[in-house]
Amino acid sequence: MLMDRGVLVRWNDEKGFGFIQPEKNAAQDVFIHISVLKKMARKPIVGDSILFQTEVQNDGKRKAVIASIEGVAVIAASATPRSHSHIQSRNENFNFNNKSKAHSHSPRKSSFNTIIPLLIIVAIVIFGFKQYQEFNEAPAIDEVPVLTNEDIERMPMYETKSRTQATATPSFQCEAGKTHCSHMSSCAEATFYIQHCPNTQMDGDGDGIPCERQWCS
Repeated sequence: MLMDRGVLVRWNDEKGFGFIQPEKNAAQDVFIHISVLKKMARKPIVGDSILFQTEVQNDGKRKAVIASIEGVAVIAASATPRSHSHIQSRNENFNFNNKSKAHSHSPRKSSFNTIIPLLIIVAIVIFGFKQYQEFNEAPAIDEVPVLTNEDIERMPMYETKSRTQATATPSFQCEAGKTHCSHMSSCAEATFYIQHCPNTQMDGDGDGIPCERQWCS
């Protein structure tokens, strides 16, 4: 059966229909629906050359019942297997590319993983060397002398007290009649009296510490 030819002059892609202006009998446009072009490789666009067959509807208008877009491939029944094989081929290519990328990146990752531990070790060695230098360059600290029990026993017990108290207390003067601990007002005064004043009676045991029970306990 012969096919008519025409040009798609209008097309509503949302609703899926349009109108063809035929080369013959161009006075009346032919209605076309997307359903008659479902085997085409793409949707129609305005300006496409359409091959079609028509039938007259009840209202007298013509409608395309068989149509194809000239120059556009028709999707045959074997399109599904080919589409599947095409998808499979794309997947295989994708997997191959990923493997290639992974293979190309693996040496880089391996080198990177090797460099990091080396850098950490070098940093630790440098830090330890700096600490060692600082320790060696630090000024030597004089050793603190250690006092033995014998040294402590040889030191007068009252020397430190008397010096501290003599520094903090005003100087005393020997006054007549002040010879006993009851006449003293502090350990410093009693110490002053037994060291500088005559006839004192405040150091009964003769150890140099006066008034041990009252003031210099």
